[in-house]
Amino acid sequence: MLNALAPGSVFGISAPAGPVKPEKLERAVAHLHDLGYRTKLSPNVLSQDGFLSAHDDIRSRELLDLFADPEVHAVWSARGGVGTSRLLARLDLGVIASSRKPLIGFSDLTALQWALWAKLRAVSFTGPLAVEFDGSLSPATESCAMRVLAGETFNLLDGFSVNPLEFLRGGATEIIAPALPGNLTMITTLLGTPWLPDLRGAMLFIEDVAEPPYRVDRLLFHLRNAGGLQNLAALVVGDFGWDPSDDKSRAQLRQSVLDATLGTNYPIILNFPYGHGRDRVTLPVGGVLRMRLDATTPELSVAVSPFIAPNFA
Repeated sequence: MLNALAPGSVFGISAPAGPVKPEKLERAVAHLHDLGYRTKLSPNVLSQDGFLSAHDDIRSRELLDLFADPEVHAVWSARGGVGTSRLLARLDLGVIASSRKPLIGFSDLTALQWALWAKLRAVSFTGPLAVEFDGSLSPATESCAMRVLAGETFNLLDGFSVNPLEFLRGGATEIIAPALPGNLTMITTLLGTPWLPDLRGAMLFIEDVAEPPYRVDRLLFHLRNAGGLQNLAALVVGDFGWDPSDDKSRAQLRQSVLDATLGTNYPIILNFPYGHGRDRVTLPVGGVLRMRLDATTPELSVAVSPFIAPNFA
């Protein structure tokens, strides 16, 4: 179980993947302070080592230091990019899981979040990156993230003025299952490794960015050919970062999803607010969700809370 956050909680911010733009992090930290939270930055959060923020040893050590730090209540990935996969064999996942501190981030961080669930059944949260609190997010995205981390129970889709969900394939009207949300590219990099969770019976949420339709199709069929799409509770497809007017790419995505799931019968939902855009639902990785599949008023909520009551001085 995790400790829920309360006003005044301290976010420990590190950069386990790519380098961070100082001006973005400065604005984000100021905004988090305005929201009533405090922050503690890793020493090398603003460093750069090629396409990484720092050497693997530094990034892994500073990430674990935040989980071991008694002053820190939650750990936030400053940004994504690339590099988290390099840390999996170096990190003591037990330190992270035993800390009872929420880990927040998404995109490249999918590798660590899925590894925590696969190895230790430790829940983390796929949601905004710390630097995105510089004004990059919609109010609904910010609110959803903070309410989830506070342990509130609510319809996670509340407040999002996005395109209606598209039910590509129906089925059960209500699903209660563990959620496995993540970046599609990062998910496929875990295939064949010890850090891939069992997808059977899970709600799989996928998103990606800057990938053309033919590469998304390749990733989906890689996942299918590895058996990852055979026995899901549901497949929920988020944002792939294409131009809103790019109807051709979205039509190809629909067809690729249908082809890759041929022979299965679980519900498939498109247009879910999850991806690299301003509108993004924060979801527990491994947490049990309840989804009510209603075309006019769909609902998504946490069915089993991963939190205990806050206990901060």
